[in-house]
Amino acid sequence: MPKPDVSEQRKSKILAVAREIFSRKPLKDVKIQDIARKARLSVGGVYWYFKSKDEIIHALLMQNAEVNIAALKTLSEVDAPAIMRLQKFFEQVLASTEDLSELYLTGAKYQSMSSPTPETRAAMQRIAAGYHSGLEAIIEQGIARGEFVQVNPQDATTALLGAYEGLMLLWVMSPDTMRLKESMQVAAQLLMAGLSAIKEKK
Repeated sequence: MPKPDVSEQRKSKILAVAREIFSRKPLKDVKIQDIARKARLSVGGVYWYFKSKDEIIHALLMQNAEVNIAALKTLSEVDAPAIMRLQKFFEQVLASTEDLSELYLTGAKYQSMSSPTPETRAAMQRIAAGYHSGLEAIIEQGIARGEFVQVNPQDATTALLGAYEGLMLLWVMSPDTMRLKESMQVAAQLLMAGLSAIKEKK
């Protein structure tokens, strides 16, 4: 009788353990041995599924992005004011960034690489498209309902994402001095205030 394929289960276990360890220990201090011990696998067992610690980090970043994109898609289908849905989405992104700040700092470094691997480039493009699609849908709905000013939805979405990505890159340059969460909150408030349609009282 053939043995059941437990590859996906073990990969999920490794990622769950790595996430827990990364949340309470600096990335530079985490070793594959730490992850293997916690996952109750041999070091070779971890390397069977992930070639390096960087590959584990990359997989976690992709996993986090997929969760955010799924939440964004759900928000784009909810019947609620567009501004409230955008605020909820940015709150979620900020919370995940704060909880695993070192992981996200590493992710920003991945994105700023001058020569990413084809796999990394393809993954980042897929994630960017997912974020763009969800945000643009909400902005289009806000414009159609008169909640937002008349702007090009694609350009507005690019501006929102550009502000986020730009702040992440600034964080890469000055991680110890930049207040990332606070800067992101201000950027989100300013951009959403600019989108909101303000009707003058007659």
